[in-house]
Amino acid sequence: MATPATAPLLEVRGISKRFGGHVALHDVNLALAAGQIHAVAGENGAGKSTLMAVLSGALRPDAGVLLWDGRPVALGDVRAAQDLGISMVHQEPQLVGSLSVAENVGLGRLPSRRGPLRVVDRALLRKQARRALALVRSEMAPERRVETLGVAPRQLVAIARALHFGARLIILDEPTSSLSPAETDSLFLTLRALRDRGTAIVYISHRLEELRALADRVTVLRDGAVVMTAPLAETGNDGLILAMSGRELVAVDAARDERPAGEVVLEVRGLGRRGRLHDVSLEVRAGEIVGLAGLVGAGRSRMLRTVFGADRPDRGEVRVRAADGSWRRLGRLRDAIAAGVGLVPEDRRALGLVPTASVADNIGLVTPPGTRRFGILRRARLREFARRAVEALRIKTRGLDAPVRTLSGGNQQKCVLGRWVGPEARVLLLDEPTRGVDVGAKAEIHRHLRGLAHRGLAILVASSELPELLALCDRIVVMRQGRLVGELSREQASAPEVLRLATGTR
Repeated sequence: MATPATAPLLEVRGISKRFGGHVALHDVNLALAAGQIHAVAGENGAGKSTLMAVLSGALRPDAGVLLWDGRPVALGDVRAAQDLGISMVHQEPQLVGSLSVAENVGLGRLPSRRGPLRVVDRALLRKQARRALALVRSEMAPERRVETLGVAPRQLVAIARALHFGARLIILDEPTSSLSPAETDSLFLTLRALRDRGTAIVYISHRLEELRALADRVTVLRDGAVVMTAPLAETGNDGLILAMSGRELVAVDAARDERPAGEVVLEVRGLGRRGRLHDVSLEVRAGEIVGLAGLVGAGRSRMLRTVFGADRPDRGEVRVRAADGSWRRLGRLRDAIAAGVGLVPEDRRALGLVPTASVADNIGLVTPPGTRRFGILRRARLREFARRAVEALRIKTRGLDAPVRTLSGGNQQKCVLGRWVGPEARVLLLDEPTRGVDVGAKAEIHRHLRGLAHRGLAILVASSELPELLALCDRIVVMRQGRLVGELSREQASAPEVLRLATGTR
């Protein structure tokens, strides 16, 4: 690992920030050195996002001072921070889908030809984009429109843009949440090379194994205050978890308990979608948690959406067994919802929530049974349904009327999950259920999923985190290029075996 510089590139002294009566940051001190990867950890709601917004110029602190190369600076906005040499890459890539990759990389600083019209120099723009994309080891075409890209390549475009701006300090917020293991390894190589060239990097992730593999130092925030800063090599995972949560988490990924599987509840036969899914067949039983593994682009999300009816298949069928033992064939969203099937999508902000709506309205977005009479919404019953979900999932909120956008990522995810766990629920489909949530929220979501399985739900969960699938699931099915290529029992499942099937290696 690189040796830290003697003086910090960016130093934060006594930073505080309030939103009304809520203290988001309190007397925060932080020193970021050139040539060092500095991890910032903490549970959702600990203040990480607010601190990064201050560092990137998006928010002005109420108190405290920022020193850049030893000199006090006032970051009036994001552009001022970028001009200084600070860039932030958000967890949800902030790109313009209708523009090309090259235009997104150079957005805000497009090169122009000489002359009075200042026409964009397209050739130079593409050349600059290729150079930036090479830094993240991507060979995607600069002319390709971003709206045609998946989540993982969009993340790479956002990182390439930050590198293109020549930042001396790069802030990365959960950059690998949508990347495959190979893409993650490639990104890590890039970040280490940048560090060795003298770039300061702030790295935010809930994946402790990533922090341990990459970072030199770690700062832990809790309730808006710094509770620990130390070399990461000198800090164990138990110490990090204790610092983040203020309590010991017993078995964050608790050993799976034995649950007798019941009758088949979800049956998928020969499901196909031209160019995307090929003859997919599987069964999930009552009380069973089945994992869906595979690399980015393997077809996991597409399969879940097709089973749910959000995407229409070209062939095959999906059936769900009702509580009375009869079978219902699914084909549309309304069929799935009526049969007690719920979907928690990968991108909760874009597909799972209405950010400006309240916690109660988001939980009751798919109107629960008994909350309508003669077509009229009975708000008292909807609020009671939401209240029970908040209690069962331990959702931290100021109240049922609080806008869901004010909740932390983990609590937003619990709101999406809460809408599907009423007494009529039969099947639950989850796509990256703990993406971007902290270790405490992850443990609570896992605990709740086990509880739902005990209640008799059939659960199918897709995740790019192999430790999550290995800890949570009774068996794992593996996808590759839109096909199911293998199934592993609890005893057979291991990370090497799952990766062997996912990559097609022997």
